Amino acid sequence: MNVLITGGAGVLGSGLVDLFLKRGDKVTVIDVCRKEEAWRLFDVFDRIKYLWKSETDIRTSDLRDIDVVVDCAIGYADRPFGNESPRTTFQSNISPSLNLLTSAKKMENKPIMIYPSSFNALYGHFNSTITENTLPLPTSIYGWTKASTELLYLTYYFSYNVPVIITRTSSTFGPGGRSDEFPHRLMISIISGDKDFPLRSPNSKRLWTYSQDAFSFYGKLTNVLETYPEKLIGQVLHLGGNAGDRNFTNSELAKIIKKVSGSDINIKPEDYEPGELVEGMPISFLQDARKTRELLNWNPKWELEDSLKETFHWFYKYRDRYGIV
Repeated sequence: MNVLITGGAGVLGSGLVDLFLKRGDKVTVIDVCRKEEAWRLFDVFDRIKYLWKSETDIRTSDLRDIDVVVDCAIGYADRPFGNESPRTTFQSNISPSLNLLTSAKKMENKPIMIYPSSFNALYGHFNSTITENTLPLPTSIYGWTKASTELLYLTYYFSYNVPVIITRTSSTFGPGGRSDEFPHRLMISIISGDKDFPLRSPNSKRLWTYSQDAFSFYGKLTNVLETYPEKLIGQVLHLGGNAGDRNFTNSELAKIIKKVSGSDINIKPEDYEPGELVEGMPISFLQDARKTRELLNWNPKWELEDSLKETFHWFYKYRDRYGIV
Protein backbone atom coordinates (compact mmCIF):
# COMPACT_ATOMS: atom_id res chain seq x y z
CA MET A 1 0.00 0.00 0.00
CA ASN A 2 0.88 3.66 -0.32
CA VAL A 3 0.44 5.15 3.15
CA LEU A 4 0.44 8.80 4.21
CA ILE A 5 0.96 9.58 7.90
CA THR A 6 0.33 13.10 9.12
CA GLY A 7 2.25 13.88 12.29
CA GLY A 8 4.59 11.05 11.39
CA ALA A 9 7.47 12.45 13.44
CA GLY A 10 5.49 12.05 16.66
CA VAL A 11 5.21 9.08 19.00
CA LEU A 12 2.32 7.22 17.35
CA GLY A 13 3.16 8.38 13.85
CA SER A 14 6.79 7.25 13.98
CA GLY A 15 5.78 3.87 15.37
CA LEU A 16 3.33 3.43 12.51
CA VAL A 17 6.03 4.43 10.02
CA ASP A 18 8.12 1.53 11.30
CA LEU A 19 5.11 -0.81 11.19
CA PHE A 20 4.23 -0.01 7.57
CA LEU A 21 7.84 -0.17 6.41
CA LYS A 22 8.20 -3.64 7.90
CA ARG A 23 5.09 -4.66 5.93
CA GLY A 24 6.75 -3.46 2.74
CA ASP A 25 4.46 -0.47 2.22
CA LYS A 26 5.50 2.86 0.74
CA VAL A 27 5.33 5.61 3.36
CA THR A 28 5.01 9.37 3.10
CA VAL A 29 5.27 11.49 6.23
CA ILE A 30 3.90 15.01 6.59
CA ASP A 31 4.93 16.88 9.72
CA VAL A 32 5.66 20.43 10.90
CA CYS A 33 8.83 19.16 12.58
CA ARG A 34 12.06 19.96 10.76
CA LYS A 35 13.61 16.85 9.26
CA GLU A 36 16.82 17.52 11.20
CA GLU A 37 14.85 17.47 14.47
CA ALA A 38 12.61 14.47 13.75
CA TRP A 39 14.83 12.16 15.79
CA ARG A 40 12.29 9.33 16.00
CA LEU A 41 12.68 8.87 12.23
CA PHE A 42 16.46 9.20 11.91
CA ASP A 43 16.92 5.49 11.15
CA VAL A 44 14.36 5.38 8.32
CA PHE A 45 14.75 8.66 6.40
CA ASP A 46 16.32 6.86 3.46
CA ARG A 47 13.20 4.68 3.15
CA ILE A 48 10.41 7.27 3.37
CA LYS A 49 9.26 10.45 1.66
CA TYR A 50 9.29 13.29 4.20
CA LEU A 51 7.37 16.53 3.61
CA TRP A 52 7.99 19.41 6.01
CA LYS A 53 4.47 20.76 5.73
CA SER A 54 1.38 21.51 7.80
CA GLU A 55 -1.72 19.35 7.49
CA THR A 56 -3.65 22.60 7.07
CA ASP A 57 -1.95 23.03 3.68
CA ILE A 58 -2.49 19.52 2.33
CA ARG A 59 -4.10 19.52 -1.10
CA THR A 60 -5.72 16.85 -3.22
CA SER A 61 -2.47 16.48 -5.14
CA ASP A 62 -0.75 15.31 -1.93
CA LEU A 63 -3.27 12.46 -1.67
CA ARG A 64 -2.97 11.22 -5.25
CA ASP A 65 -2.11 7.48 -5.38
CA ILE A 66 -2.39 7.22 -1.57
CA ASP A 67 -4.34 4.17 -0.33
CA VAL A 68 -4.48 4.91 3.40
CA VAL A 69 -4.09 8.11 5.43
CA VAL A 70 -3.46 7.92 9.17
CA ASP A 71 -4.20 11.35 10.66
CA CYS A 72 -1.84 11.41 13.65
CA ALA A 73 -1.16 15.16 13.51
CA ILE A 74 -2.30 17.24 16.44
CA GLY A 75 -1.48 20.79 17.39
CA TYR A 76 -1.66 20.57 21.16
CA ALA A 77 -2.11 17.45 23.22
CA ASP A 78 -3.87 17.14 26.54
CA ARG A 79 -3.70 19.35 29.62
CA PRO A 80 -3.00 21.94 30.90
CA PHE A 81 -2.46 23.87 27.65
CA GLY A 82 -5.90 23.14 26.18
CA ASN A 83 -7.74 24.47 29.20
CA GLU A 84 -5.68 27.66 29.27
CA SER A 85 -5.70 28.28 25.48
CA PRO A 86 -8.99 26.89 24.15
CA ARG A 87 -9.12 28.98 20.95
CA THR A 88 -5.61 27.96 19.89
CA THR A 89 -6.31 24.33 20.77
CA PHE A 90 -9.53 24.40 18.75
CA GLN A 91 -7.86 25.90 15.69
CA SER A 92 -4.83 23.61 15.84
CA ASN A 93 -6.61 20.33 16.60
CA ILE A 94 -9.73 20.53 14.41
CA SER A 95 -9.07 22.77 11.41
CA PRO A 96 -6.25 20.63 9.94
CA SER A 97 -8.45 17.52 9.88
CA LEU A 98 -11.24 19.54 8.24
CA ASN A 99 -8.85 20.54 5.47
CA LEU A 100 -7.60 16.94 5.07
CA LEU A 101 -11.14 15.56 4.78
CA THR A 102 -12.18 18.30 2.36
CA SER A 103 -9.21 17.45 0.14
CA ALA A 104 -10.12 13.74 0.18
CA LYS A 105 -13.78 14.53 -0.54
CA LYS A 106 -12.85 15.98 -3.96
CA MET A 107 -11.17 12.78 -5.14
CA GLU A 108 -12.74 10.09 -7.29
CA ASN A 109 -10.61 7.35 -5.72
CA LYS A 110 -10.66 8.40 -2.09
CA PRO A 111 -8.04 7.00 0.32
CA ILE A 112 -9.17 5.28 3.50
CA MET A 113 -8.87 7.83 6.33
CA ILE A 114 -7.94 6.55 9.81
CA TYR A 115 -8.35 8.98 12.71
CA PRO A 116 -6.65 8.04 16.02
CA SER A 117 -8.97 9.60 18.59
CA SER A 118 -8.67 9.30 22.36
CA PHE A 119 -10.53 8.01 25.39
CA ASN A 120 -10.35 11.64 26.52
CA ALA A 121 -13.41 12.10 24.31
CA LEU A 122 -15.34 9.79 26.68
CA TYR A 123 -14.28 10.77 30.20
CA GLY A 124 -17.63 12.37 30.98
CA HIS A 125 -19.18 8.90 31.30
CA PHE A 126 -18.31 8.63 34.98
CA ASN A 127 -18.13 5.20 36.57
CA SER A 128 -19.76 3.50 33.57
CA THR A 129 -18.85 0.88 30.99
CA ILE A 130 -17.94 2.36 27.63
CA THR A 131 -18.20 0.55 24.31
CA GLU A 132 -17.48 1.46 20.70
CA ASN A 133 -21.06 2.77 20.49
CA THR A 134 -20.71 5.12 23.47
CA LEU A 135 -21.16 8.70 22.33
CA PRO A 136 -18.46 11.25 23.16
CA LEU A 137 -18.89 13.19 26.42
CA PRO A 138 -15.60 15.04 27.04
CA THR A 139 -14.63 16.84 30.24
CA SER A 140 -11.64 18.80 28.90
CA ILE A 141 -10.94 21.11 25.98
CA TYR A 142 -8.54 18.56 24.53
CA GLY A 143 -11.14 15.81 24.86
CA TRP A 144 -13.67 18.08 23.18
CA THR A 145 -11.39 18.60 20.16
CA LYS A 146 -10.97 14.82 19.82
CA ALA A 147 -14.72 14.25 20.15
CA SER A 148 -15.47 16.99 17.63
CA THR A 149 -12.99 15.60 15.12
CA GLU A 150 -14.50 12.12 15.53
CA LEU A 151 -17.89 13.51 14.58
CA LEU A 152 -16.35 15.50 11.73
CA TYR A 153 -14.85 12.32 10.28
CA LEU A 154 -18.14 10.45 10.56
CA THR A 155 -19.98 13.37 8.94
CA TYR A 156 -17.70 13.15 5.90
CA TYR A 157 -18.33 9.41 5.80
CA PHE A 158 -22.11 9.71 5.83
CA SER A 159 -22.41 12.87 3.74
CA TYR A 160 -19.58 12.57 1.20
CA ASN A 161 -18.72 8.84 1.15
CA VAL A 162 -15.20 9.42 2.43
CA PRO A 163 -14.13 6.02 3.84
CA VAL A 164 -13.15 6.60 7.47
CA ILE A 165 -12.19 4.57 10.54
CA ILE A 166 -12.05 5.96 14.10
CA THR A 167 -9.64 4.37 16.58
CA ARG A 168 -9.97 5.50 20.19
CA THR A 169 -6.70 5.14 22.06
CA SER A 170 -6.44 4.88 25.84
CA SER A 171 -3.60 6.44 27.84
CA THR A 172 -0.45 5.10 26.21
CA PHE A 173 3.20 4.97 27.29
CA GLY A 174 6.39 3.43 26.02
CA PRO A 175 9.85 4.02 24.53
CA GLY A 176 10.20 7.33 22.73
CA GLY A 177 7.14 8.74 24.46
CA ARG A 178 6.43 12.42 25.08
CA SER A 179 8.22 13.85 28.08
CA ASP A 180 5.03 15.50 29.39
CA GLU A 181 3.09 12.22 29.71
CA PHE A 182 2.73 11.36 33.41
CA PRO A 183 4.62 8.00 33.44
CA HIS A 184 7.46 9.49 31.40
CA ARG A 185 7.63 12.66 33.52
CA LEU A 186 8.03 10.55 36.63
CA MET A 187 10.71 8.36 35.02
CA ILE A 188 12.64 11.42 33.87
CA SER A 189 12.37 12.91 37.34
CA ILE A 190 13.75 9.70 38.88
CA ILE A 191 16.62 9.50 36.39
CA SER A 192 17.40 13.17 37.05
CA GLY A 193 17.78 12.42 40.77
CA ASP A 194 14.85 14.54 41.98
CA LYS A 195 13.78 13.99 45.57
CA ASP A 196 10.11 14.91 45.12
CA PHE A 197 7.56 14.48 42.34
CA PRO A 198 4.33 16.54 42.22
CA LEU A 199 1.49 14.21 41.24
CA ARG A 200 -1.55 15.91 39.75
CA SER A 201 -4.98 14.24 39.91
CA PRO A 202 -3.75 11.40 42.17
CA ASN A 203 -6.91 9.27 42.15
CA SER A 204 -7.91 9.70 38.53
CA LYS A 205 -8.17 6.20 37.09
CA ARG A 206 -7.08 5.27 33.57
CA LEU A 207 -6.71 2.24 31.35
CA TRP A 208 -3.00 2.26 30.49
CA THR A 209 -1.71 0.69 27.28
CA TYR A 210 1.87 -0.15 26.30
CA SER A 211 2.89 1.28 22.92
CA GLN A 212 3.93 -2.14 21.60
CA ASP A 213 0.38 -3.37 22.13
CA ALA A 214 -0.89 -0.27 20.33
CA PHE A 215 1.30 -0.95 17.31
CA SER A 216 0.23 -4.60 17.21
CA PHE A 217 -3.38 -3.33 17.15
CA TYR A 218 -2.68 -1.25 14.05
CA GLY A 219 -0.92 -4.21 12.47
CA LYS A 220 -4.05 -6.32 12.91
CA LEU A 221 -6.24 -3.47 11.67
CA THR A 222 -4.16 -3.09 8.52
CA ASN A 223 -4.28 -6.83 7.79
CA VAL A 224 -8.08 -6.87 8.03
CA LEU A 225 -8.27 -3.66 6.00
CA GLU A 226 -6.39 -5.26 3.10
CA THR A 227 -8.64 -8.31 3.06
CA TYR A 228 -12.07 -7.15 4.25
CA PRO A 229 -12.17 -3.34 4.18
CA GLU A 230 -15.97 -3.34 4.27
CA LYS A 231 -15.81 -4.70 7.85
CA LEU A 232 -13.95 -1.62 9.10
CA ILE A 233 -15.13 1.37 7.05
CA GLY A 234 -17.35 3.62 9.16
CA GLN A 235 -16.45 1.82 12.39
CA VAL A 236 -15.30 3.15 15.75
CA LEU A 237 -12.70 0.81 17.28
CA HIS A 238 -11.27 0.75 20.80
CA LEU A 239 -7.52 0.46 21.21
CA GLY A 240 -6.99 0.21 24.93
CA GLY A 241 -5.96 -2.13 27.67
CA ASN A 242 -3.24 -4.23 29.19
CA ALA A 243 -3.05 -7.91 30.05
CA GLY A 244 -6.01 -8.27 32.39
CA ASP A 245 -7.46 -4.88 31.38
CA ARG A 246 -6.88 -3.36 34.81
CA ASN A 247 -7.50 0.33 35.45
CA PHE A 248 -5.00 2.12 37.70
CA THR A 249 -5.10 5.42 39.52
CA ASN A 250 -2.21 7.81 38.98
CA SER A 251 -1.08 7.07 42.54
CA GLU A 252 -1.08 3.31 41.91
CA LEU A 253 0.86 3.76 38.68
CA ALA A 254 3.43 5.93 40.47
CA LYS A 255 4.03 3.15 43.02
CA ILE A 256 4.64 0.62 40.24
CA ILE A 257 7.11 2.96 38.52
CA LYS A 258 8.95 3.47 41.81
CA LYS A 259 9.14 -0.31 42.21
CA VAL A 260 10.45 -1.13 38.73
CA SER A 261 13.01 1.70 38.89
CA GLY A 262 14.16 0.96 42.46
CA SER A 263 13.51 4.60 43.39
CA ASP A 264 12.54 6.10 46.75
CA ILE A 265 11.38 9.40 45.24
CA ASN A 266 8.70 11.13 47.33
CA ILE A 267 5.33 11.34 45.55
CA LYS A 268 3.53 14.55 46.56
CA PRO A 269 -0.20 14.50 45.66
CA GLU A 270 -1.56 17.77 44.27
CA ASP A 271 -4.95 19.13 43.20
CA TYR A 272 -7.03 17.84 40.32
CA GLU A 273 -6.73 19.39 36.89
CA PRO A 274 -9.85 20.67 35.10
CA GLY A 275 -11.74 17.74 33.62
CA GLU A 276 -10.32 15.19 36.07
CA LEU A 277 -13.37 15.32 38.36
CA VAL A 278 -16.86 14.29 37.25
CA GLU A 279 -19.69 15.04 39.67
CA GLY A 280 -17.04 15.66 42.32
CA MET A 281 -15.39 12.26 41.80
CA PRO A 282 -12.08 11.40 40.06
CA ILE A 283 -12.59 10.14 36.51
CA SER A 284 -13.07 6.40 36.16
CA PHE A 285 -14.67 4.03 33.67
CA LEU A 286 -14.80 0.41 32.55
CA GLN A 287 -14.28 -0.73 28.95
CA ASP A 288 -16.12 -3.36 26.95
CA ALA A 289 -14.14 -3.74 23.70
CA ARG A 290 -15.38 -7.18 22.65
CA LYS A 291 -16.59 -5.85 19.30
CA THR A 292 -13.15 -4.52 18.32
CA ARG A 293 -11.22 -7.49 19.64
CA GLU A 294 -13.39 -10.05 17.88
CA LEU A 295 -13.28 -8.04 14.67
CA LEU A 296 -9.48 -7.81 14.64
CA ASN A 297 -8.64 -10.96 16.62
CA TRP A 298 -6.49 -8.76 18.85
CA ASN A 299 -5.84 -8.57 22.59
CA PRO A 300 -3.22 -6.63 24.57
CA LYS A 301 -0.40 -8.92 25.70
CA TRP A 302 1.77 -6.84 28.02
CA GLU A 303 1.49 -6.82 31.81
CA LEU A 304 1.70 -3.29 33.16
CA GLU A 305 4.70 -3.86 35.43
CA ASP A 306 6.79 -5.52 32.70
CA SER A 307 5.99 -2.82 30.15
CA LEU A 308 6.78 -0.01 32.61
CA LYS A 309 10.13 -1.68 33.36
CA GLU A 310 10.92 -1.84 29.62
CA THR A 311 9.96 1.81 29.25
CA PHE A 312 12.10 2.93 32.19
CA HIS A 313 15.14 1.10 30.81
CA TRP A 314 14.64 2.84 27.45
CA PHE A 315 14.39 6.30 29.03
CA TYR A 316 17.53 5.63 31.06
CA LYS A 317 19.46 4.43 28.00
CA TYR A 318 18.42 7.43 25.89
CA ARG A 319 18.25 10.01 28.68
CA ASP A 320 20.37 12.47 26.70
CA ARG A 321 17.50 12.88 24.22
CA TYR A 322 15.44 14.43 27.00
CA GLY A 323 18.17 16.75 28.24
CA ILE A 324 19.11 14.59 31.24
CA VAL A 325 22.77 14.66 32.22
